[in-house]
Amino acid sequence: MTTITIVQLYPDLLGITGDRGNVEVLSARAGYAGHHADVVMVGIGQDAPASADVIVIGNGPLSALRTVREDLSARREWLAAQIAAGAAVLAVGGGAELLSEGIDLLDGTSVAGLGLVPARVARTRQRRVGYVVAETPDGRLVGFEDHASEWSLSAGADPGVRYGRVVAGNGGFADGYETLHQDGVYATNVQGPVLPLNPQLADALLERALKRHGADYRPGAEAAAVDVHAAAARAEIQRLATGKRFTAIQL
Repeated sequence: MTTITIVQLYPDLLGITGDRGNVEVLSARAGYAGHHADVVMVGIGQDAPASADVIVIGNGPLSALRTVREDLSARREWLAAQIAAGAAVLAVGGGAELLSEGIDLLDGTSVAGLGLVPARVARTRQRRVGYVVAETPDGRLVGFEDHASEWSLSAGADPGVRYGRVVAGNGGFADGYETLHQDGVYATNVQGPVLPLNPQLADALLERALKRHGADYRPGAEAAAVDVHAAAARAEIQRLATGKRFTAIQL
């Protein structure tokens, strides 16, 4: 049995789209595979473990991004070192935007990003809300999107870092792609949370995390039993996704 460390940054401020659920899926699937996960929640000003195997940064409004940005910027060297050492990173929504080169706002100002992924984000007046389905090298990525932003690759960036080609919904990139993947970092607008619906993505994160310990990752029978439910939910989302778009959430 191998023990991995999962760190969730700012769970109280960046966790509005079920991001704790992503952590719970990673912990559970590590256990299904015969390994153990230590989960560490890190808030502003709190010490992070010297070494992390998976780092989760969740979603939040612009006010929360402004609140955590200084603290996250101070952790840039730590984050870069973890990635270089083989850690996996899942960043969702606003948390993903903070890993970019910056966020350009509608009033002409910008929020500086960490520059850990080769892209920039522009906030838009049009909100992208609804189901999203994208083809990726690891299978279909499905879920829900709710954002008023548009990603664009940095000059000279490898187009191959765009992880999924959108087949239903909008996606984060203007040219019909969703999610950026580079060096074990997944920056996505797929919410819901994303991992319960996409076990293949959870497995990719765990495979990378365990690889740095020289351990193999095999999901196991318990994961397969859970995945039956994920498959049913994925099928229903894909059935509804074609032509289904929203501009607001009806309560």
